[in-house]
Amino acid sequence: MNSTRNVLNIIIIICICLSWVCTDGAQKRESEQTDSHTIQLSSLFPSSSSPCVLSSRASNTKSSLHVTHRLGTCSSLTSDKATGPDHTEILRLDQGRVNSIHSKLSKKLTDRVRQSKSTALPAKDGSTFGSGNYVVSVGIGTPKRDQSLIFDTGSDLTWIQCQPCVQTCYSQKEPIFNPSSSSSYYNVSCSSAACSSLSSATGNSGSCSASTCVYGIQYGDQSFSVGFLAKEKFTLTTSNVFDGIYFGCGENNQGLFTGVAGLLGLGRDNLSFPSQTATTYNKIFSYCLPSSASYTGHLTFGSTGISRSVKFTPISTITDGTSFYGVDIVAITVGDQKLAIPATVFTTPGALIDSGTVITRLPPKAYAALRNAFKARMSQYPSASGVSILDTCFDLSRFKTVTIPRVVFSFRGGAVVELGSTGVLYAISKSQVCLAFAGNSDDNNAAIFGNVQQQTLEVVYDGAGGRIGFAPNGNLLNIIILLCVYLNRSFTEGAKEKEKYDTKSSLRVVHKHGACSPLRSGEAGRLDHADILRRDKARVNSIHSKLSNHLEDQTYSNDIPVKDESKRKEELGSGSYIVTIGIGTPQHNQPLIVDTGSDLTWTKCRQCGRTISCDSKNKLIFNPFLVYFLRHSIVYISSIHRDCSAPRCCYGIEYKDHSSSDGFLAEDKFTITSADVVARIHFGCSEHDDNINEKTAGLLGLSRHVLSFPSQTASKYHNVFSYCLPSSDRTGHLTFGSTGISESVKFTPIITLQNMPYLYGLDIVGITVGDKKLEIPSIVFSKPRAIIDSGTVVTRLPPKAYAALRSAFKEKMKNYTTTSAVELLDTCYDPKGFDTMAVPKVSFSFGGGTTVELGFNGILYPVNASHVCLAFAGNDNDGEVAIFGSVQQMTLQVVYDKAGGRIGFAQNGCS
Repeated sequence: MNSTRNVLNIIIIICICLSWVCTDGAQKRESEQTDSHTIQLSSLFPSSSSPCVLSSRASNTKSSLHVTHRLGTCSSLTSDKATGPDHTEILRLDQGRVNSIHSKLSKKLTDRVRQSKSTALPAKDGSTFGSGNYVVSVGIGTPKRDQSLIFDTGSDLTWIQCQPCVQTCYSQKEPIFNPSSSSSYYNVSCSSAACSSLSSATGNSGSCSASTCVYGIQYGDQSFSVGFLAKEKFTLTTSNVFDGIYFGCGENNQGLFTGVAGLLGLGRDNLSFPSQTATTYNKIFSYCLPSSASYTGHLTFGSTGISRSVKFTPISTITDGTSFYGVDIVAITVGDQKLAIPATVFTTPGALIDSGTVITRLPPKAYAALRNAFKARMSQYPSASGVSILDTCFDLSRFKTVTIPRVVFSFRGGAVVELGSTGVLYAISKSQVCLAFAGNSDDNNAAIFGNVQQQTLEVVYDGAGGRIGFAPNGNLLNIIILLCVYLNRSFTEGAKEKEKYDTKSSLRVVHKHGACSPLRSGEAGRLDHADILRRDKARVNSIHSKLSNHLEDQTYSNDIPVKDESKRKEELGSGSYIVTIGIGTPQHNQPLIVDTGSDLTWTKCRQCGRTISCDSKNKLIFNPFLVYFLRHSIVYISSIHRDCSAPRCCYGIEYKDHSSSDGFLAEDKFTITSADVVARIHFGCSEHDDNINEKTAGLLGLSRHVLSFPSQTASKYHNVFSYCLPSSDRTGHLTFGSTGISESVKFTPIITLQNMPYLYGLDIVGITVGDKKLEIPSIVFSKPRAIIDSGTVVTRLPPKAYAALRSAFKEKMKNYTTTSAVELLDTCYDPKGFDTMAVPKVSFSFGGGTTVELGFNGILYPVNASHVCLAFAGNDNDGEVAIFGSVQQMTLQVVYDKAGGRIGFAQNGCS
């Protein structure tokens, strides 16, 4: 017994010494620091089979939760066979989040963005804002049901999935919460102050279903949650219970939250969890993020247990990003070198700290300085190719230890934070270990201090005191204390010690994908680095977007990627170019045909009519019944069939190819990009369509009609838009507004055609083939006139004009073997046996002195390996209008300026 006591005493002494090393000894180490770290390379690659190590803070501190990686060893939310994202996917997602943060922050910081270049929206960027990697378990309801929630300092409203799922719920590990089984649940009235607060917490105003408040929140990857705002009992620990917490009870949820029940909002808005529990915790919380998937960290509410070595920096408030936690970065040091970064590099765009962004983003000049200094100190190691956003990588496969320079961030108020090795290097493989930072694409984008850099720190958020604190080695101390606790337990009575260390008020916090996550069961669902970074990119996109939503009245522009969806040449004339527009709240992305020859925008809607499939797997169909903010309108439509069903206005459109659409005229929110939303657009909600391409949801009308999209957005874009149409293996763009128009654009007046006043008319005054201007009488074009059209593929010319063009072209191409015609293309050649072809130039001259030389793709239309044809066709008679088609427009930037009464062409505008 005495020997046992002696061993126990020795252990206690060791623990005290180790504890001293991690606290008071830290200051001594500071004075002895060198300007570099030597690390074991193996430490960068923790084993996925390592056992779960629990956080002592979460086990021994009131109001503290364990934090786990969602797919880590400690997680119960993953399955044995799941595979995770690779590094490329992780980085792609990470960049998406960053882009979103920047977008949301960029607009009202200064006026500089108003005249800057357009914002590009990837067709499918998979962006997600709010789907971070770290998870805690919270009890909800009476009796309480434990729910695994992503915790997010960049989100405000807490929400979970609820029964019944009126449309879709994603898969989660625990049973979906059933509010009817809880005695403490009740819905919130739509006349309540909390319902009115939803606009600041979610970006969307609350709506009403009967008298109940309805919320809708959407993230950057088009993930969303829609349901009822409610109040419920939340249980952090048995001694920390809160009645009447506002949260979202989501009955329609979709996105990249798989495994977890929902999200715990830790932002600064009044509806965030810290704000609602302020009387107990005074808006103070702290966390240590687990440094590997085999550990848990902690999320602790209140000031208990905060390290004595914490250093604080003031919280700065970012305009249009008031719910984010802003910080002021004043310097970066690499090794012993303080980088020469002008103060304005950080002060102009600002900076924030975010639990969901993986990789820290820096302004371009700051990142360049950091990268150059780091590379200079790492010159002894061979470089490796970059990965996604990480462009500074090294091949360390031949080394067991690596010496890397110290990286230190200095914040306003004197807080100096030295990053651990895991906050400096991001290990993809031994042959690809990268600098764990990335540069923003624009000087005006805010810097973001990401969670990789936070992993070796205890981070303290003191909302009441207006400050954020950092304490080094918070997790190291927890591990040492945990070791002492574990050894101590081994030498005392198990039952008593279990009671002692299973402390009240403590919950686990885990990395969503980590070994400690309750979402994990083995390797199943484990995200690889590519997916993690892809999601992280999406999260940043969404945050940036959130920060720039409240735009002042101005004219600006946004780019939408345009894709050529025509896969078969026999689909000519069916509208080959598609853009994706978000419709509704939450927004549903709809692929719409771009059509300058159509007026009304419309999309397929439920309830499905006679010929629209109601298959629940068809994601193209917009469901207005899931969008609580859809308003039906009564608007008189000229030149479109109109009828009424009860109080609702009905429309009907039939196209010349006998396709048709009919349904209700409605009004809803249209999202061009996440930062550019038009609140009220009239459109057709089609419940019956015939012969419409099943791959598209509908049509975007870009004509001159009052109901066209350009006309409805004229106050914002002044009836100006432009596009570059792509070839089938690329994307082009559709840009609303005047930003980004090429300086080389040449304009021709818009001509109004009798009986077709809403089309864009042109005056063709001449055609040149080679150096020969064709002898075409002026009356050939002036009598029927001409239009430009995005939906017509091959240009149609009056018979006499086409005959002159064809004859001149054939004369120049007589060295090549002719072949059979293909449909309407009657001048074709067999290119087999030739490596190159000499094709004569073709130019069109328009009224106003504008001459446009066509590119190669605008002259020859490749049908197959043995058929390359002249990309023009003749009309059947002289009275038919000429049409300048999309094939001839592919190499041009085409500008539509309805307000100025002109159309422009820029030959190098798409390069």
